[in-house]
Amino acid sequence: MLARLIAPALLAGAACAAEYDPEIQRAFIEAVQRIDARDYETAIRSLRAILAKTGSPRVKLELARALFLSGEYREARALFNDVLVDPDTPWRVRENIEGFTRQIDNIVGFRRFSVSIVRDSNPRNITSQREFVIGGFRLTFVPPAENKPVWGLRYVVQALQPIYPEAQLSAYATASYLDYPGIALDRANIDAGLSKGLGPRAALKAGIEAGSFSNRRLYEFPYAAADYAFVHTPSQQLAGSVKLGRVRFPDYSYLDALYGSAALAGLKAVSERALASARITLEHSDAYDHAFSYNGIAFAPGGSYLMTAPPVLLSASVGFARRDYSGADPFFGIERIDRKRSIELRVQHKEWRWRNAKAALVFSVEDNRSNIDFYSYRKVNASIAVE
Repeated sequence: MLARLIAPALLAGAACAAEYDPEIQRAFIEAVQRIDARDYETAIRSLRAILAKTGSPRVKLELARALFLSGEYREARALFNDVLVDPDTPWRVRENIEGFTRQIDNIVGFRRFSVSIVRDSNPRNITSQREFVIGGFRLTFVPPAENKPVWGLRYVVQALQPIYPEAQLSAYATASYLDYPGIALDRANIDAGLSKGLGPRAALKAGIEAGSFSNRRLYEFPYAAADYAFVHTPSQQLAGSVKLGRVRFPDYSYLDALYGSAALAGLKAVSERALASARITLEHSDAYDHAFSYNGIAFAPGGSYLMTAPPVLLSASVGFARRDYSGADPFFGIERIDRKRSIELRVQHKEWRWRNAKAALVFSVEDNRSNIDFYSYRKVNASIAVE
C-alpha cells in the first residue's frame, strides 16, 4: 500500500526540482531519504520547514506519509484531507491517499454518511401470480395497493470508535433508513456491537441486529461472531467469518429461530486494472415452527475493471442462492425450496466527486423462484449513491 504513494511522491519530488531553488530541492530529497531510512523525526522536521516556505501539496503528501509512519495519525489525516479536497488533485493520487486514510480510520475511528436515490420495482417482494389453491380452495390474491414501483431515499451511517486501543477493543455501528413516500414501505436496520481484536488477523464480535418495517419492529438478532483473515496482501485477500445467534420476531413468534452462518470471501488482483472476487455462504435456521427452518447456500462471484479513458470503474457480481425448508408449508402442504438469482452492476466515474464525496450508479435484478409460486418474485432496482 505504501509503495503506491511512494512512486507518485518521488515523481512529484522530481517536479519540485523544476519549481523550487536547488536548496529546497536538496532538502526535499534528503527528507524523503530520511523517511525511507525510518528516521521519521528528522524527515518531519525538514518537511515542515519546506512546507512553510512552499505550501506545495506534494510536500504536504510526504509530510502526511511521514506522520502516518511515525504513528501521528490525526495530523496525518488532516494533511491527507487537505490534498483530497483540492480539486486539482489527480484521481489516481486520490485513490492512493484513500488507502492511507482507510488505515487511519480503522485505527482512530470514523463516522461515515452516505445517501442514495433508489427505485424499487417490487418493494414487498410480492409474486406476480394472483390465483392459488389452499386446502382445495382456489383463492385470488390481491396485493397491497402500495406495492408498486416507488422512488425513495436511503440514508446510511457507519461508525467505528476505539474504546481501549491497547486491547484492540472497539465499538461499531451501521444504521440505514429507507424512506419512501408515506410510511407503509419505510424500513430501518441497525447493526451495532463490540469488537475485540486478537492480533492482526482475527477478531471476536458481540452485537445485535434489529430491523423495522412500516415503523413497526420486525426482528431482533443478538449474535456472537468471529472473523479471521487467512490472507491479506495488496494483491489478494481471503477472509472467513462465522455468526451465531437467536433471531426474534415480536409479531411472528413462529419464525423465532436459532440462526447460524459461515462465510468465506476472497478477492485477487488479476492485473493492474482488473480484480476478481467471490463469496460463499452457508446458513442454517432452526425455527420455532419447523416448517420455517431451512438450510441455505449462496455463491456470489464478481469482478471489477478500471478503464483509463475515461477513468471509469465497472463492477459486476452475480448471485446464486438456494434455501431448502425442513417441513411442509402450513398453507400449501409441501416442503418449500427457493432458488434465487441476482445480478448487480455498478459504474463509478473516478472524476465524479465533490470534495470527499463520490457518486456511483447501481443497477440490480433479483429473481426468486420457489416450488411454491406464492413465494416467487422478481424485482429490478436502480440507485444513485453518494458516499
